Amino acid sequence: MLGAFPMIAVSVLLIWRHRHPVLVSAIAAGLTLVIPTSPLPAMVALAAVTFARKGWLRWGLIVGVYAATVVSFSWDVATHESFTADLFGNPAEGTPARLALFWVVPLLAALAVAPFAAYGIGRRLLAERNSARQDTATANRTVTALQRQVEQQLQRQEIARELHDTLAADLSQVALHAGALELIVGTADPRAVSAARTVREATQHSLDDLRTMVKSLRDHDRPGSNEKGLGDLPELIDEASRSGVDVRTLLMLSDTASCSPPVGHACYRIIQESISNVRRHAPGAALYLDVRGGPSFGLTIRATNWLVPGALPTSRGSGLGLQGMQERALLVGGTFQAGATQEGAFAITAWLPWTTR
Repeated sequence: MLGAFPMIAVSVLLIWRHRHPVLVSAIAAGLTLVIPTSPLPAMVALAAVTFARKGWLRWGLIVGVYAATVVSFSWDVATHESFTADLFGNPAEGTPARLALFWVVPLLAALAVAPFAAYGIGRRLLAERNSARQDTATANRTVTALQRQVEQQLQRQEIARELHDTLAADLSQVALHAGALELIVGTADPRAVSAARTVREATQHSLDDLRTMVKSLRDHDRPGSNEKGLGDLPELIDEASRSGVDVRTLLMLSDTASCSPPVGHACYRIIQESISNVRRHAPGAALYLDVRGGPSFGLTIRATNWLVPGALPTSRGSGLGLQGMQERALLVGGTFQAGATQEGAFAITAWLPWTTR
């Protein structure tokens, strides 16, 4: 009767057996050693200990709970009404048969403690196996991702070599011939000299952009040092005007230095492609360019040109220009729309988030 009260107290402590498994198990085993009570709370706490701990601490508590169970069963055998004795025909107290049960107590204690200890150890092994499988799966995914990155880097390097060996050589020849033409014409024809100079400068800019692209392809993790941004828009528009494109621009940008390079570069390339589209598909048409942006409301780009009746495009488009503009906008988290308007014009509208540098 007296031992029932500590057993109830220890049973309440089992609520915290997963948070403090060692402390609860030690208290339960200690009370069972000194007070005749049930060893069940100590064995339940042992299951939590064998799951949470490893090494000498786990085995020390197993031995401690086993000793407490032996003591508890011995108290039971010595009492007048013994539950252990009931299992063996309930021999009378003090008889040789009852005394012989003390030799059976260690075996019964081992059979009682073993399932709880095995349950905790089994849970621990199962958790470690699942963790090892997850680690293996994560490692396999990492290896696959690294292999994919290596393959992509090899492809980028191959593309960089092809660009350098073909386009760079061709553009260098164009710049050389344009420079030679500029010298040959001299002062005889100012318009021809201006056109040759424009071709030479545009080709040189294209060569610089190509070299930056090749460097970026060779070292993908390091962006090119000559990456264009919002600060380069006036030069782009002036160059387009010198080449004969009628660009009518409204630029309303605030705090351009705070804009992140990827967003600024996407804006520059979208406007550059819009100018190229007008030059190719609507020669002679004016391009109305409206660019507004700031840190609080993002970056809005609208490029509109009227369709000129009877105008012949200078080249046949592949549709990759519009697709590239859309991809650039989506990559930085923006939106893109392009198409003919009801008024008979072609409009490109893009919005880019103003992410800070």
